[in-house]
Amino acid sequence: MKYRVIGPKQPEGSYETFDEAAAATESKYEAGAPLEWSNPESGRHVLWYIHRDEGLKVDTHYRIIEEQ
Repeated sequence: MKYRVIGPKQPEGSYETFDEAAAATESKYEAGAPLEWSNPESGRHVLWYIHRDEGLKVDTHYRIIEEQ
């Protein structure tokens, strides 16, 4: 299975494992940034940036799509 990273404007690469794809996506942010992954649909993962002051989730528009 391949894992495709989709950024805000364009695809950003394919990876062999979810962990590789997640690390590549999380590397777009400073170390320690308040990030959270969710899995709203089977085969789709969404990265959220959490605003600490308000506790709000803001969709960062990074997604990982599982491909066969």
